[in-house]
Amino acid sequence: MCGIAGIVLKQVSLSIRESIAAMALAIKHRGPDGEGFILGTGEKTIPCLRSDSQQTFTKADLAYLPKVKLESPENNAFLAFAHRRLSIIDLSDSGHQPMCSPDEKTWITFNGEIYNYIELRKELQDAGFLFKSESDTEVILTAYRHWGTECVKKFNGMWAFCIYDSEKQICFASRDRLGVKPFYYVDTNNFFSFASEQKAFVKANLINANFSLTSAHEYLINGLIETGVDNFFEGVKELFPGNNLIYSIKDKTVKIQSYYKINITQKNEALSDNELIEKIEARLIDAVKLRLRSDVEVGACLSGGIDSSALCGIMHKVLNKSNYCFTSVFRNETFNEEHYADVVAKSIQAKYFKVEPTPADFLKELDSLVYSQDVPIWDTSTYAQFKVMELAKQHNIKVVIDGQGADELFGGYHHHYVAKWKNLMSAGKFAKAFNEVRSAGKTIKDPLSFYIKEKIKANTNVSKGQFPIFFTKEFINAGRINNSSTYFNTVNEQLLDDIEHSRLKSFLKCEDRCGMWHSVESRTPFSDDVELIDLMFSFNGNRKIKNGVSKYLLREATKNVLPAEVYNRYDKRGFETPMKKWLIPLKSLMIDEINTSGYNFVKPLNANAINLENQAQLKLLFKLFILGRWKKVFS
Repeated sequence: MCGIAGIVLKQVSLSIRESIAAMALAIKHRGPDGEGFILGTGEKTIPCLRSDSQQTFTKADLAYLPKVKLESPENNAFLAFAHRRLSIIDLSDSGHQPMCSPDEKTWITFNGEIYNYIELRKELQDAGFLFKSESDTEVILTAYRHWGTECVKKFNGMWAFCIYDSEKQICFASRDRLGVKPFYYVDTNNFFSFASEQKAFVKANLINANFSLTSAHEYLINGLIETGVDNFFEGVKELFPGNNLIYSIKDKTVKIQSYYKINITQKNEALSDNELIEKIEARLIDAVKLRLRSDVEVGACLSGGIDSSALCGIMHKVLNKSNYCFTSVFRNETFNEEHYADVVAKSIQAKYFKVEPTPADFLKELDSLVYSQDVPIWDTSTYAQFKVMELAKQHNIKVVIDGQGADELFGGYHHHYVAKWKNLMSAGKFAKAFNEVRSAGKTIKDPLSFYIKEKIKANTNVSKGQFPIFFTKEFINAGRINNSSTYFNTVNEQLLDDIEHSRLKSFLKCEDRCGMWHSVESRTPFSDDVELIDLMFSFNGNRKIKNGVSKYLLREATKNVLPAEVYNRYDKRGFETPMKKWLIPLKSLMIDEINTSGYNFVKPLNANAINLENQAQLKLLFKLFILGRWKKVFS
């Protein structure tokens, strides 16, 4: 897990050395253990270090270890890569990046983990390749040399990397299947550039810290951020999950190629529930085993819900030892999950640590939180995850296992119930649909009323009536206004939309930024194990919700590692915060900051006209407040 950046000049338009150094410094938090650069002149590629670097190397036989200073003026470079290292696998000099092939014709800067790297190395060794390191980075580079761009289909893991192929005169970049690891790029008439975080472009003066009106409209009106190719920062694009990018140095063009897309099949529909549960259990255990491969200790995030509790239980079963677990608590709150987390921690004899975020700390650290995310946040729950990752760092844990993605695979949200009910009714199975609605009462308060409300939300934006309080008419009409809910005809189609277009994409960005701000790698088996993902879309999605119980298959597959009290709970929380309680005392502060933000699409706000007991108004006020803070930290 690291930070990556690169620049390829199309014409001499900037100081490439200064720019790449600034980019690397901007993402130092992603890799505090080391730094490396390469400069490409066309005739040769030179590994470099900054002149003020304190790094020393003991191995003399590795061509990719730096021997010259980045600032040396004698080489006229058109290409530069940077790497910030968080040492997790192969902690020696051999794991240094950017790394090259033995013939020095291909170079890589890589962020992520390829969990099946041991098996792939063996396959490549059998094909005649030799290795000088124990790192997964060298496996990627060798896999590219052997299989070309098709190599990514072999990988099980999370990744964002760029390979400079000097022979083919291309830069080949790739991003993992569901987008656990970030990859952003800027393509102008003067240069092509990429980075793990958008702030790297800002700090190198490659872009201005501006957002487009379209981005602001999507965030404020529709509650969406960076769902398309164009990003919140004007001029920045995102390489979508499951895609490769090829930049032709000769033609100065960018080409995007898809290498993976989830396919909904019925491959395993003939399996009984018990057979399916056994298959899921076996895959989960293997997925966790792979994600425990590390040369440093691995901990876990624990909320007390099914997802994180299951992973903690499997970790304990696999390792048979006490593991580090971290959670956030909110005592005296109705949604506090501390008790359930305590139960899990006790059952696995965890080294267990808690943090209790406070509104005072939230306000104090808000600017750092917003800066860490690169983009405005939706609510205060991001801060809870931010503090959990900080807690892990305080206990010298570099790697944590987390449950992000389970809801989107196994059907964990309330709107997944609606998709099942809708599917049953469309098939004329009204009695079965009614029984499913009624049995959902153990999870959803008054499920019939919930269903009616959701049907209404599917045809309107429930916040629309509040927009005129905050925004000018021109801004409201400047873009599309989405309905509050969108429902598909099947559960799996609904889950797929959550994965590809809305929820998971955003949650994974938050996961990455919160962890990497504190130099902590987050591993998410539910979001990056390709075998598990494909398995979960190989049968009728209605089976994921049974007798009113969400994530039925996950619950049953992990029953043997869950305490009974957690197995039998049906509510859903996560790292939540008491948002309304925190924000009501900040009402005057938020309004004052918004009124002085200078945004011409925002009306002057009157405190008497805003009621924070109204959830829609609370969220709109908060988002405007955060947008102002975003402007402050990036200006």
